[in-house]
Amino acid sequence: MIEILNEIANSTTLFIVGAWFGLVITIVLIILFFVKSSRDERGRSIIGKASIISTIVFIVLVNFVCKILDNIEINYVTMGFCFQWIYDIVLAVEVIAILIYKRIE
Repeated sequence: MIEILNEIANSTTLFIVGAWFGLVITIVLIILFFVKSSRDERGRSIIGKASIISTIVFIVLVNFVCKILDNIEINYVTMGFCFQWIYDIVLAVEVIAILIYKRIE
């Protein structure tokens, strides 16, 4: 299992895919911040709730990655990969939470 994670973390192809995914998800999140439908009658409540969820996901992911990195050889690509995918996953969770809260409210 550790060998598979080491291969994935050292993959430059996934590093590049993560960079493009991060760019797209960042643009989508910025657009959602400024769209009027992301607000409810109390202001930015939808974005606030989604941010709380994404913060919890961030804390869990960082702790998980710290435990995994004890067993993987660390270099520039590995660290960049880990930081980048944590960022991408947290933003994706926030975008999905915003879209779900917009549907509910």
